[in-house]
Amino acid sequence: MKSKGTAYLLWCAWLMGFGGVHRLYCGKYLSGIIWLFTWGLFGFGQVADLALIPGMVEEKNLKYAMLYGNKVNNTQTVVVNVAESIAPSIKASPTANSKSDTQLILEFAKSNGGTLSLSDGIIATGKPAGEIKELLGSLCSDGVLEIDNHPTSGAIVYRLS
Repeated sequence: MKSKGTAYLLWCAWLMGFGGVHRLYCGKYLSGIIWLFTWGLFGFGQVADLALIPGMVEEKNLKYAMLYGNKVNNTQTVVVNVAESIAPSIKASPTANSKSDTQLILEFAKSNGGTLSLSDGIIATGKPAGEIKELLGSLCSDGVLEIDNHPTSGAIVYRLS
């Protein structure tokens, strides 16, 4: 595996008249020979290579790893925090996990003007629909919530009593 530090040290050989040695080190043989015989492409190419060296070293290392079967982790991971954008009152924190599902649902309803739907309960707790439907039913039978219809869509909503 090639080192960026070594490539930069070889770049400094230009000061002694050996421009392009860093390119030879990174596997850029044709341009390395051109740089060698033109004093680093008259100095302009040598200066531009200060910014290009990291990419050349990474390219050489990647080719080496792929050629000799070393595992290269080329995966990208995207993490999206949906809970904060959909339910701003429920923050992803260590204390949120210690609250019961009932507390999470009631806090969400309170922050949402006193109403919530089944999907809101699922989002707030992260539990399956069957469990949340059962919990909302028990909260209704205990008199904590009331079943109602949304005024415009007609969907079933639960309101705080």
